[in-house]
Amino acid sequence: MRGTATVKNAAPRADSTYLISVEVANCSGREIVEFILLEELWQSLEIEIGDDVEEKLSMIDSYSTTTAAYLSACASFAYVQSSLKALHRKLLIKGFSKEASGEAIDLIRRKGFVDESAIAHRRAELMVEKLWGRSRIIAKLYEEGFTAEVIGVVSAYLDEVDFAENCERAICKKYPCLPSERKERDKMYASLLRLGYSSSDIRKAIASIMEK
Repeated sequence: MRGTATVKNAAPRADSTYLISVEVANCSGREIVEFILLEELWQSLEIEIGDDVEEKLSMIDSYSTTTAAYLSACASFAYVQSSLKALHRKLLIKGFSKEASGEAIDLIRRKGFVDESAIAHRRAELMVEKLWGRSRIIAKLYEEGFTAEVIGVVSAYLDEVDFAENCERAICKKYPCLPSERKERDKMYASLLRLGYSSSDIRKAIASIMEK
């Protein structure tokens, strides 16, 4: 006996998905299997209620997995806005396959509701407020998965930041007065380099403090 898989119902849900009920029958009996598909994925199948979808069952199952990955990514993004690359990593960590994760991220990219440039700009602003230097901010944005193109846009904002002034603030925040001993000065200098400040920024900051 050849098995059949008949679509019994396709009910729209509030989150732009459909609950698809399929009756699967074979020599072992009958059972109702349910799948949740994004509206556009369901419509792309061009299936009507009552159709035998035995040959399309694997595709429906694949679309169901993609939908689950997509919904998971959206939930993660709502909690913490991040780059699409970071969202992709989160899906892999959660156990979704590389294929399903990639398809989910492609869907998000096509919908266009993730503005990576705006997100990266805000992340850069927060790091400037933390008194980080330019090189550390750029490195962190790359680490968080933003593309070179996006970081190039953020660089225009960073060009307007007075990092020498921020460096001075970072020094004054940690040191009531400049260290007098060479060893302590070297230690301070190294810590400022780790914060991402350039040698030029550090020299200007120290000179400004000494003039006051």
